[in-house]
Amino acid sequence: MRNLLNRCGDRELLWVMLALVGLVVFGFTALAGAASVGPSDWELATVVAGHDTAPEVERKLGLSPCLVPNSTGDTISYLYNVPGTKGPSYLRLDVNGHVDAITVSQDPPIVGVCYAPMSVSLPVRTGKGIELGATIDDVIKLYGEPTARFAVGPMARLKYEAMYDRPYEWNLVFRNGRLVEWTVATEE
Repeated sequence: MRNLLNRCGDRELLWVMLALVGLVVFGFTALAGAASVGPSDWELATVVAGHDTAPEVERKLGLSPCLVPNSTGDTISYLYNVPGTKGPSYLRLDVNGHVDAITVSQDPPIVGVCYAPMSVSLPVRTGKGIELGATIDDVIKLYGEPTARFAVGPMARLKYEAMYDRPYEWNLVFRNGRLVEWTVATEE
């Protein structure tokens, strides 16, 4: 540093320092711009996908006598019936070590099985406030443009994908422009 000071005057040293500061600021700006975009909303009814475990689900929502194992027995689905002012909604949480997927829908995600009432009374909405009945515009205003969009007749689906601490995928299904099913899923 002393040799640099001896070879450069104050003016040159100032320019070198400004250039270094500019590189650092530009680097941080580029990294922030390269960050994943997506809903970053993996919470539903206080349960957090990718993080909460079965004991946390039971503590938050109550023990469900309606448990459905998958074919290998490593994933258990907790099924809840959620009373609401607009009729019941259905909550499914797939747990394999932690919550891998959360789905809330107007229609039962798995037909022909029981759905236990939640032991707590709370609104079933995302951490950012989206709930069944929201419009496509409400969702896009809050979460931005989706990764993919599909529509057939009165049905539409928005799909978001993002990489945070692991890959996440959000699927939102609309009937006649209103949200009827919301799912967030993660993979290890």
